[in-house]
Formats: sequence, structure tokens, C-alpha cells
Amino acid sequence: MPTFSNILKSKLTQSALVGAGLVGGTVIYLDFIRSPNAPNLVNSYKPLIKSLPKPPSRDQLLENVENTKKFDMIVIGGGATGTGTAVDAATRGLNVCLLEQNDFASGTSSKSTKMAHGGVRYLEKAVFQLSKAQLDLVIEALNERGNMLRTAPHLCSVLPIMIPVYKWWQAPYFFAGCKMYDWFAGHQGLRSSTILSKETTSALAPMVDASNLKLSCVYHDGSFNDSRMNSSLAITAIENGATVLNYMKVDQLLKNSENKLEGVLATDLETGKQYNIQATSVVNATGPFADKILEMDNDPQGKPPATPQAPKMIVPSSGVHVVLPEYYGPQNIGLLDPSTSDGRVMFFLPWQGKVLCGTTDTPLKDVPASPVPTEEEIQDILQELQKYIVFPVNRDDVLSAWSGIRPLARNPDTLLNGSSGAGSTQGLVRSHLIHSSPTGLITISGGKWTTYREMAEETVDTVIKNFKFDKEIKPCQTNQLVLIGGEDYSKNYSARLIHEYRIPLKLAKHLSHNYGSRSSLILELYRQSDYNKLPITLAATKSFSPSEAVESEGNNLSYQNFDEPFTIAELKYSLKYEYIRTPVDFLARRTRLAFLNARQALSAVDGVVEIMKNDLNWDATTTEKMRSEAKAYIGTFGINSKDFDVKDFIVQ
Repeated sequence: MPTFSNILKSKLTQSALVGAGLVGGTVIYLDFIRSPNAPNLVNSYKPLIKSLPKPPSRDQLLENVENTKKFDMIVIGGGATGTGTAVDAATRGLNVCLLEQNDFASGTSSKSTKMAHGGVRYLEKAVFQLSKAQLDLVIEALNERGNMLRTAPHLCSVLPIMIPVYKWWQAPYFFAGCKMYDWFAGHQGLRSSTILSKETTSALAPMVDASNLKLSCVYHDGSFNDSRMNSSLAITAIENGATVLNYMKVDQLLKNSENKLEGVLATDLETGKQYNIQATSVVNATGPFADKILEMDNDPQGKPPATPQAPKMIVPSSGVHVVLPEYYGPQNIGLLDPSTSDGRVMFFLPWQGKVLCGTTDTPLKDVPASPVPTEEEIQDILQELQKYIVFPVNRDDVLSAWSGIRPLARNPDTLLNGSSGAGSTQGLVRSHLIHSSPTGLITISGGKWTTYREMAEETVDTVIKNFKFDKEIKPCQTNQLVLIGGEDYSKNYSARLIHEYRIPLKLAKHLSHNYGSRSSLILELYRQSDYNKLPITLAATKSFSPSEAVESEGNNLSYQNFDEPFTIAELKYSLKYEYIRTPVDFLARRTRLAFLNARQALSAVDGVVEIMKNDLNWDATTTEKMRSEAKAYIGTFGINSKDFDVKDFIVQ
């Protein structure tokens, strides 16, 4: 008589056979019987953008300032947070005016480590210090990392980062940290962390010293182009109805009889004309210079103090980065030094075809207008890199170096009890801070690039809470909003550009990864003439340039002239669509040539000046001023003095 167990086994066997038959039959049907779907490769993408209406000119934006009786919001500052706030407010239906004293991303926002990340060092502090605040900061940034990758897919990409392990006990420690990083990212996780053997690590990074290497741990973060992201935010704000202007200096905060803000006085630095701009609300988003606006806010007349003051809200420190040739690191994976000689974390990352190294952390007493890296800071980075590289790290290999100000913020309310604030860490916050003054000024400070969108959202929420507007205001739109260039973008965009325009792969990748779906606008200019196809370093060479250009010394034809993928067509596009007003706007921020190769950027100044002079109608005095200022600025980017003549830097 069959037992219960035998009957159960028989039933399970029958069920397994039936299940296997169903699976097999399904596979046969799907692969051999059912007709395959018709290919739809050609029609699956929208046509390339061949033309777009020209955006409002600077003169038209100034006319809007003059003709608008009262804006809903004035944003002071055109960095990441300021332009992000303008985008958020404009897409909710507010009438916004943004004023930037220099160019978009001219300060800290162009000098980051180019990472969209949660911060592995913050996670380590959260665990060992049992700090919920640090953990919240990591989780917030990981969520916003996913947002950046989604809303600017052309500017942001996933980057694996390896942590070399030279002692066996470090392996479980580092790997556990990587897995925790994955876990806290939740559904926003990019890819799973892993371990690579010594052999695989050496194959991926042959320049890394493997003599004592055990293995490497690999986790994933985001990499992006900061200043292009910033200018994309500014233009996206304009496309959504905001009035956004660079080179507008705020001279005074305007107050009514009740000491409430009602607008600003601002000067157009190009013409010297002053504008009285009225607004319901004013937002201070000036980053490291937040104290300058707060000082004006504290003055009954809204004017700056007669003598410079030490920063109170901002606790500034200098972060220096160095760029080296591509052979100093692998092309598709970064390297993290988890503990430098002074206990910091340092990154060595592939970026725009070069290797980006940084950063230092040097406390400052005040905020310099144009921070410059010291030789000591540059050598500090090179010495840290030498611990990992099998060949000598040479100072002459430094292509560019720059300093940015990291603005940690302190709550001003904690300084009202007699504390001067200078050198104090009282009330210091590691995340961002929104402060509402009695006058109505809203100040947003602190934070980092990755969390710019959430900072902007909270700022606009605060404005809406504190002020009344006679209109319907939408909820925040920026979680879904795709920035310009991200529309209809796909990861194979460079292949489409090569097919359409027959251009080199390096140029196609450069354009698609920096301009996204607007790359084709540049290539339409590129195909118009052979002159537009030239590298910008040859723009002023007589044998190539149009009749109005001049011959420039130092622009000798060589391989180096073609080594960087920045063309005259790209410059003409920036003049038409991206509000560049000076050569540095183009060489340092719309393109990254000054940050990638300062020597090549110096050689390109004359050609860029000649083209911009004709487009913007500069007179001789303005032309020479622009030329001298551009060379002076690029000359501070860490290149040796033998590469330039000091007399080139003298502004007449």
C-alpha cells in the first residue's frame, strides 16, 4: 500500500513535469512559432534638432526688468542653488528675476569634485559617531543623486569607483561600507558594489601600484559637468519664463518704512546703468558670499558696510583640485583614497578625458573673490596620488589646478548672544540652512551640488509660506522636469551624431555628453564652413580665419591644436544660445578648456576674443580689456610661470 510520502513525491514529480512542459512550450511558441515584432529602430527616436528659435537676448531680458512693475521673487546669485531656485519658482508659476554679479557658476559651482554622490565619508561618520544628522544627509543626497541622473541624463553618468585594499583586514571593512551605501540608496541605487581581484584591478588600472595590492572594492556614484549643469539650469529657467541675467551687481536692498524688503538696486556691469527692481520676496543664494547680502540686510538703508567684515554665517575653506593627463588613471573607473596623511578622503576620477584629483580642505578667515591654489596645496594632492602610481608624478604634468570655496553654514540666530562668529563653529550645520530675516530676506546656504534641487524646493516652499501671491501656485515640478539638452536624449546619441554628420567619435562624445539633444545645433554650424570646424586654438590663425581675424603668435599648427574637441562652431553656438559675455565664460564655464588644459586655453584666448569682438560689437578698449582679463584669469590655473608672460596679464 503506497505511503503518504510516496504519494506526495509522485504528485510533486507530476507537477514538476507539467511545469517544465509549460515552460518549454512557452519558449517554443515565443521563439519559433510566434512572428517576431517588426523592427522599429529608425522610427524609435525623434528627429535630431536642426534649429531652435533664438532665446531672448540680453537686451530683451533687461527690457523685461525695466518694464515689470513688480516681480514675485528676486534671486540674488547665479550658482547651482540660485539657478535651481529660479527654475523651481518659475515652473510653479512665479514671476522670477535672477541677478548674478559675474557669470553663472563663476564661483564655487564650477569648482566642485564633479560628483553627484551621497558622501561615503559622511556615512562612515554616521556609523561611528551614531549621528542621525549625518545619516539623513547621506540618504537625502543619494535620493537627489538619482534625480540628477534622471533630469540631466546627458550631463550625469554612473561612475564606478575602486578602493584599493593593501591590507587584508581592510577588505571586510571597506566592502561592508560599500554595501551599506548601496542599501541606504534603496530604489535609487545605481549598481551593486563588488570586489575585484588583484589581477582584475591591475588590468583595469595598470598605472596603480600592485606590489602590495590584495584586491579592490568597487562602489558606484554619479559624475557630472558642474558648470554646464549650472548654465543649463539658467537657460531652463529662462525657457520657463524667468528673467535671468549675468553681470548684474546688486548695490542695495530696498526697504519700506516698516524695514521690510521690497526690491533691490542693481547695476548692469556692461553699461553701468542702474535698475530699481521691485519684488514681493528676495532670496539670498550667493553661496560663500551670503554674509555680504546679510550685511546689507542688517543696514537700515540696505547698503553694504563701509569696511569689509569677517564672515559670520559662512565658515569658508579652500578646496583645490588638480587635472592630469589621461594616463594617470583608468578611463572608466575612479579611485578613492579613503584616508590621506591628514585623515581626509581624496578622489582621483576620470573626467572629460582627463584625470581629476582632489580635494584639499584649508580653513580660511575670509572669502576671496578669486581664490587661487597654492603650490603647497597642489603638491599635497600630487604626493597623495604618488602613493598609488607606479611611475613618478611630475609637477610639469599638471594641466590645470583651481581653488573653490566650500561654504559650510552657521545659523546666524546663534550669533546674536554676543558671539562674533569669527572662527567659531557654534551652530554649524553639515546640511543646508534656510534663514528668514526680520526684513523678509530668505537666505539659503550650505549643502552641496548634489542636493541643489531639494535646497531650491525648500527655499521656494519657505517663500510661499512667508508671502502672499495673487495667483495660483503649482506644487514643485522639478522632480519630473528634464533640463535643456536632456529632452529626447539617449545614451547612443553620439552614434546618431556620427551617422548624421560624419564626425570623429571624440567630438561626438564630447558634444552629446555636454549638450545632449542640442548637440545637433552645434553641428549644423559645424557643417556650414570649414572655418567653423577648426579648433578654437586656431581661430585667430591668418591662414584659416576669415578676413576680419588677425594672425596671433603662438597659434602654430600642431597636433596639440587638435587634441581638445572644442571648435569654433561651439563658440558660435554659445554666443547665440548660452549668454556668454566674456572669453572666460566660454573657455572656463560653457566649455571646460581652462579646467582641463590651461595652456591650451591660454593659446585660444586670442581667437575667442576676435570672434566675440565682432559678435558683441566691442570697441578696441573693451577688446584688449577682455583679452588681458582672460589671460590673467587662466594664468592662475596652476600652470608654471614659464608657460606665459606676466606682461600678458596686465589690464590696461
